[in-house]
Amino acid sequence: MIPYFKNKYLQTLLQCFLLGILVLANLQCVLRPSGDLREFESYFPHENPNSLIQKGKVRVTFLGTTSILLDDGETQVLTDGFFTRPSLWKTAFSKIESDPIILASVLEKAKINRLKGIFVCHSHYDHAMDSPFVAKLTNAKLFGSNSTINVGLGAGLDMANMEEFQIGKPIKLGKFVITVLESKHTPPFRILGKTNATDPDFPNITSPLIQPVKAFAYIEGGTFDFYIQHGKNKIVIKSSTNFVKGAYDKIKADVLFLGIAQLSLQPKQFQEEFFDETIQKLNPKFIIPIHWDNFFKPLDKPLEPNLKLGDDFDANMNALLKRTAKDQIQVQLMQGFETIDLF
Repeated sequence: MIPYFKNKYLQTLLQCFLLGILVLANLQCVLRPSGDLREFESYFPHENPNSLIQKGKVRVTFLGTTSILLDDGETQVLTDGFFTRPSLWKTAFSKIESDPIILASVLEKAKINRLKGIFVCHSHYDHAMDSPFVAKLTNAKLFGSNSTINVGLGAGLDMANMEEFQIGKPIKLGKFVITVLESKHTPPFRILGKTNATDPDFPNITSPLIQPVKAFAYIEGGTFDFYIQHGKNKIVIKSSTNFVKGAYDKIKADVLFLGIAQLSLQPKQFQEEFFDETIQKLNPKFIIPIHWDNFFKPLDKPLEPNLKLGDDFDANMNALLKRTAKDQIQVQLMQGFETIDLF
């Protein structure tokens, strides 16, 4: 109860004070992780093999969000390469830019020293922001949409070091063969009245994007999945929680890297269709969830689930585990810089 004050000014001041406390309490709640990794500890392999990669084998290192390093001992292939991970405060209220010190540190720690190609899932900042700078530091080629090419041009990357996606055309890098598949971004959502939906009048980045810029300058520019073959082994990397119906009708995968961000926030019918179009059609031996971690936290700290503000990690994982138990498919989570041998 708010006590009665004859002085209206003091009464208004007290109301504002109590409202502020309420807002801060709510913010503290929604800015917490949306799940507890301890509940899923048994799904982390904690292997981190240090031995040389045997001929014909493929090793993977998870670098947060949808940054996945594949390595066969001769050639490395990377998706996205988003390592700077600016804070929530900086992302929301100021311009952002790649941090060369962080990039160099990650490249060294992850032993990224024979990288041949970087494949960008789409051109939002949490995928494309660092990729051209990683390409420059490693002399790798950047592959992406026209929007990603403009991110690269803004970073000073030469066209000779970039290639625009051609849907369905295989790209050979060493023993890896990568085919780009058309996909869809996770359905749009609203936070604090703002949406991440693509403006139909401005669907692409149409000119070189020069840092520093606001996060919203990184326009999606189309979303893509990657079908990767290495000998007889097959991998699919799907960064976003959405699907193109029939896209996987003619392929199978041994390993599926599956984006689960906001999965449980979607209608039940969507969730079932999503699983049918991915897990059921690809029939993988095991699944590694991706895009589950809070990318406002630095990569040199243990990864935490996405914030309650816009996700529910526990519910996402439980939905996935329920479906994979039905299909008897193994699920493995990976921490930042964690490494496992896929084949």
